[in-house]
Amino acid sequence: MPVQKDSILTWLLKYVAPFFVLLAVVALLAFALLNRSVPEKKEPTALLPVVEVLEVNSESLKLEAKSQGTVQPRTETLLVAEVSGRIESVSNAFFAGGYFKKGDPLAEIDPVDYKANLANAKSRFAEARLAYEQEKALADQAREDWESFGRGEATDLALRKPQLERAASMMESAKAAVQIAERDLARTIVRAPYDGRIKEKYADVGQMVGARQSQLARIYSTDTAEIRLPLALDQLSYLDLPESYSNYAGSDEKPKVTLSAQYGEETHEWTGIVDRVEGAIDARTRLSYVVAQVEQPYEKSDYKDRPPLKVGLFVEASIEGRQIDSAFRIPRRALHEGDVVYAVDKENRIVIKEVSVLQKGVDTVIVTEGLSDGDLLCLTPLEYVVMGMQVELDSSLSMSDGLVSE
Repeated sequence: MPVQKDSILTWLLKYVAPFFVLLAVVALLAFALLNRSVPEKKEPTALLPVVEVLEVNSESLKLEAKSQGTVQPRTETLLVAEVSGRIESVSNAFFAGGYFKKGDPLAEIDPVDYKANLANAKSRFAEARLAYEQEKALADQAREDWESFGRGEATDLALRKPQLERAASMMESAKAAVQIAERDLARTIVRAPYDGRIKEKYADVGQMVGARQSQLARIYSTDTAEIRLPLALDQLSYLDLPESYSNYAGSDEKPKVTLSAQYGEETHEWTGIVDRVEGAIDARTRLSYVVAQVEQPYEKSDYKDRPPLKVGLFVEASIEGRQIDSAFRIPRRALHEGDVVYAVDKENRIVIKEVSVLQKGVDTVIVTEGLSDGDLLCLTPLEYVVMGMQVELDSSLSMSDGLVSE
């Protein structure tokens, strides 16, 4: 019965053997699971925020106020012809930018007619003076005659007093006409009223001009430049400005101001004073204005290659303020909303401190109260801050790296 035996073997291999194989696999998996090593449990490590800090110490500080403005001349004048005529000549400096001294002739108007007028006026004056002298002689003779032959008190007409007064009046009128003619002749030469410079020229040789109508040029003085500087009202509190009153002229001490302007890649500076405070606060902007002055802005200075302080130049201004004996200068980024700072104590915990701010600048803040010498201020922006929060100091940075001088 070999066929039947083979059938039984085939059935066993097909149906029974896989069952035992599966059973062996399950047994091996169960053994592996029961005998596996359990990993050691570790407590999670808290990640502390790493912060940059700055050690601060009090110091004596000179406050300053920042502003900006445009250079203007102290005196600016529109030159107008005072007599009519044709311009015969102009000065070599009669062009935009030309320099002149007080009394220099800038332009000359044809004087021929005015010389003739002066000659006529002098002739009429001579005639009037002769008539006066003649009338005076007649009056003297009339008085002598009356004293010799007359009776009673002589009338003014008998003594020729009205005739003498008329002759004297005619002579004075003729004399005034001579003075007017001399003045008009002198005005044919247009002279500079002060040391200055020509800003714009409106007339030239050959042009007809009318008296008190034709504009010749716009000029300005070069002795002093002025800069009108706006200041916020809180800035006024730490400046000693030369304020004036109706019954008090104000202090003679005037704050120093340093002006700076950019010429290409170079920055140049000029030194001046705050001369005065304007009398009104701008109702729209709520700003007060002070006027700074720089003497002799067009003279060559000892500073190499420094250009003149030209009219129209835009400048930045730094006005010297009061001296503070003890205050802290901290970076602007160390101050947070509500005028608070985040200090770090000896245990590297955050301490929130309220401070009194005297002045806020672009990069720095002046603090007068709320800090102590040696305090460490957090300079790193944090998403949230609570009192006593643990932090880690950044050891790669110096504690003085965060300070930026303004």
